[in-house]
Amino acid sequence: MENIETINENNFLEFYNSRTYTANCFNDDGSLNKNYNSFKTTGVIASIFEDHWATTYSNNKDIIDCCRPNASSEIQKIIDCYNKNLGCSVYECPHCHDIIFVGHTCKSRFCSSCGYKYKNQRVENIMQTAYNCQHRQIVFTIPEQLRKYFFFPFENRINLLFKAVRDTIYSILNESFKKIKNGILKKYTSRIKYTPGFFAFLHTFGRDLKWNPHIHILIAEIKLGSNNSCIPWKFFDYDALSFRFQKILLDILSKILGKSFDKEKSSLYRKYSKGFYVYAEPKKFKDLKSGIEYVTRYCGRVPISENRIINYDGTNVTFSYIDHKDDKYREITLPASQFIMILLRHLLPTQFKIIRYYGFYRKKHSLHAKMIPLIKQHCKNFRKQLLKYEVSISLAFNRNPHNCPKCDTKMNFVLYIN
Repeated sequence: MENIETINENNFLEFYNSRTYTANCFNDDGSLNKNYNSFKTTGVIASIFEDHWATTYSNNKDIIDCCRPNASSEIQKIIDCYNKNLGCSVYECPHCHDIIFVGHTCKSRFCSSCGYKYKNQRVENIMQTAYNCQHRQIVFTIPEQLRKYFFFPFENRINLLFKAVRDTIYSILNESFKKIKNGILKKYTSRIKYTPGFFAFLHTFGRDLKWNPHIHILIAEIKLGSNNSCIPWKFFDYDALSFRFQKILLDILSKILGKSFDKEKSSLYRKYSKGFYVYAEPKKFKDLKSGIEYVTRYCGRVPISENRIINYDGTNVTFSYIDHKDDKYREITLPASQFIMILLRHLLPTQFKIIRYYGFYRKKHSLHAKMIPLIKQHCKNFRKQLLKYEVSISLAFNRNPHNCPKCDTKMNFVLYIN
């Protein structure tokens, strides 16, 4: 590439328009070469989308547009991520006067690269909200027969699932039931209204990528009373959680679906006589950050990590997983278009809140000033700086992304191209 002593917007555009475009930063037609100095190798998933998205969308347009209307824009962003089609920033090296184009990222939660950054940001936000106390993980699952009701319309139905989990926690905390004559249950409500504090995380898939919506929560083992009390809450009635979640969820669905759901509702009560499965055993994480990272890891990323894709030959995709039922290693080979359709099941609507805060974590309360935060105030701004692009890349890859690839000199920003 030609060297130029100084670059500003005007003479850069003059330089750009006067070129014969034989250097590797440009294509023959003058467009920017998406691979030039991008510092990034296209991931396998992005390659699968790039090779097969057009055909997959053409063959399944009606169902994709109906169930996942943001698919076209999200997938195109992933295909274009970092390849200059989304624009780029231009830098000049003050030492060797080379210029470099740094492609803009797509910032899609469905992108295996950008989703990682989204996950790190969510982890930090939760840590800066949490109090320095023990937290417990609870997982609310639904039977396979009910999963179809939460696929479409997605937002409305998933909101109902979050509501059922929230109502179950509040019910366990403030209500109790006792059998009286003829097996009838009588409800007792606590005089003191207690408030829990928990974070809820939606996962929509199992290890084999099937549609399996379920909610993880991290709940503080303390409860705040309406009389300004703060007391430990370490006992969780597992049976009550299962029964309560079952009843609350089925009642919500019955109200939405009407009488057509009555027969299936009765069948589910008979089949799941002990309630829906709720995992609430105290799981000991190394620290709270480990617990948050564990439940957040797939909240903002494509539902399969690239290292689980063991082969892509341009036509078929083979991926592996450990079966939950018997802990055995398994492999599945699918045509690329079918693999894409499976991934699209888990594409979230734009701006959909997959992580939600409840109770005393949702808003400040009268005891907030007396609580001990997990992250001290003077550390918060410093920790946020670590999430910035230049710092995070430097820490992860031991190089500064704004240094010249030839002489490693800090480059100067010149121009932003849309």
